[in-house]
Amino acid sequence: MQVEILSLGLFGGIVLSAAFIGTYYYRKLQKQIKKQSFQLGTIEQLYNEVQLASRTIDGNVMASIQSLIHALEARDSYTRGHSERVNRYSMVIGKNLGLTSRDLQILHDASLLHDIGKIGVYDRILLKPMNLTPEEFALMKSHPELAKDILKHLPFLEEHLPLIEHHHERQDGSGYPLGLKGEEIPLGARIIQVADSWDAMTSDRPYRRRLSTEVAVQELIKGRGTQLDKKCVDAFIDWLKASHKIPITADTFLN
Repeated sequence: MQVEILSLGLFGGIVLSAAFIGTYYYRKLQKQIKKQSFQLGTIEQLYNEVQLASRTIDGNVMASIQSLIHALEARDSYTRGHSERVNRYSMVIGKNLGLTSRDLQILHDASLLHDIGKIGVYDRILLKPMNLTPEEFALMKSHPELAKDILKHLPFLEEHLPLIEHHHERQDGSGYPLGLKGEEIPLGARIIQVADSWDAMTSDRPYRRRLSTEVAVQELIKGRGTQLDKKCVDAFIDWLKASHKIPITADTFLN
């Protein structure tokens, strides 16, 4: 009997000890998990704060660049507001073509920045009220590559550079700077080219008055497949017809 009691007491002691040890390590584990969760939460919070700060910096840089573009366009009453109009026309085409939200965002920013390279072109060439000489035109044609050189040090614009660099390429390969043709030209660049062409035709320029909407539409159709991408031209003209926005001039912005 005494042995049984002793055994029972020993067994009870072992159980209690095990329970105590288990409880001790359970609480220790809980504290460790809580500590690690706190650390993970802190890391996640810091990551989110860094991401937010990065987006804020990128946004400030974009705003500064856009201010620079406004200053550039302010030199010339004929092109004032050109980038904003090209941006709006580009977004119309991009949406009608069903671009993803990410591609639309890239198109949005690239279309605003597409002419920033003209800051490196002399006013006497930009504002010349007559046709350019071959030498002057060669300088004018350098502006897409100048834009690339200006923006290439900004990592968040890496995906935008091909659109900006190649918005003067042509479907038949006669454009610049690389003579790309057809599908070799990034879609965003093809979209910007149609938007840029439309605004150039429907705006007053130093060397000519704006074209009427009807004539400008015919010029788009004439360049369809040779100079301009067919799908992009069709998307823009379809929008013009469907939205009853005609006539659109340099003084009329899209909604």
